[in-house]
Amino acid sequence: MFRSMRRAIRIVRWLQWQPKHQRPISVAPKHLGPTKQAARDTPDVLASIESLPVARVMHVLDGDTVLVAIGPMEVSVRLDSIDCPEAEQPWGDNARYGLTKLVGGRSITLEVHGRDPHGRTLATIYVRQANGSEWLNVNERMVMLGHAWVMRMYYDHLPKERQSQLNRLETWAKTKKVGLWKTENPTPPWKWRKGSPPQ
Repeated sequence: MFRSMRRAIRIVRWLQWQPKHQRPISVAPKHLGPTKQAARDTPDVLASIESLPVARVMHVLDGDTVLVAIGPMEVSVRLDSIDCPEAEQPWGDNARYGLTKLVGGRSITLEVHGRDPHGRTLATIYVRQANGSEWLNVNERMVMLGHAWVMRMYYDHLPKERQSQLNRLETWAKTKKVGLWKTENPTPPWKWRKGSPPQ
């Protein structure tokens, strides 16, 4: 009990703000956008994945947001650098279902990048593949399955290799008309939100 409590406290502290080995790249007020830290290359992340925080997915809120349990705490996690259609948009429910299939009720590993203006933890989520020996980057998989757009205006903290990978996956999904790309006139959520009627 004491050991698990110490681990939970350590994870919460780690989630609250950046580890010392990662340099903050932005300390902006809420109205200026998310606060993020520089991310590492994929091989570096995978080499140290066992030291990253582990959580259990309690609820998939939409295609890019999950509620997770880390010890006794519930934390809202926003998938970093991607944006899925809103629930009211075409493909919004499909994106939520797609994320549920990937992580629903599962144990996940979080590569935390910071917080968004709404206080949600921004992270890249990893799950073990079915074979148990390889890790799946869920953020990238959501783009590849055509459930999400890449948010290029918010991915400068990622290394160029990871930015390029996201771009390649989006181009592939668009070319193959996978997921939302087979709908008529797909509208990115950030444009849709500006033009959607007030509720």
